[in-house]
Amino acid sequence: PLLKLENNQEYNEQILVRAAQHSEENDRVPEAIKLYNLAGDYTTVVGCLAQALGNTIAQAGADEKARVLERTAAEILRHYERTNRAVGKERDAVVRLLRVREAMEAKEAGRVEYALEVRVPVFYAF
Repeated sequence: PLLKLENNQEYNEQILVRAAQHSEENDRVPEAIKLYNLAGDYTTVVGCLAQALGNTIAQAGADEKARVLERTAAEILRHYERTNRAVGKERDAVVRLLRVREAMEAKEAGRVEYALEVRVPVFYAF
């Protein structure tokens, strides 16, 4: 009542989504992802994950921030798959990027054979 918001949807749009956008603009992606998730904007959550993972893949080695993001992405995907919320090309991109990172880490650790075995799923659009 103090904020003059009529319902939860207005709260989500006026407070949570704006805060998430601000966090995303300031490179606080894990925080943005959590806020988008609270707002129920699941497509944006997965899109943010895909964008952020793409940026971490471009780095030569994964720092702690990248590892936190990768763990967050895996956890969110598992949860969204159980609740049937993870669909679309963004989800497919997140899965692929996590597999690419897994292969890169295996190569860096000297496990070249394993790196070659990591399968990146191919999704066809008809």
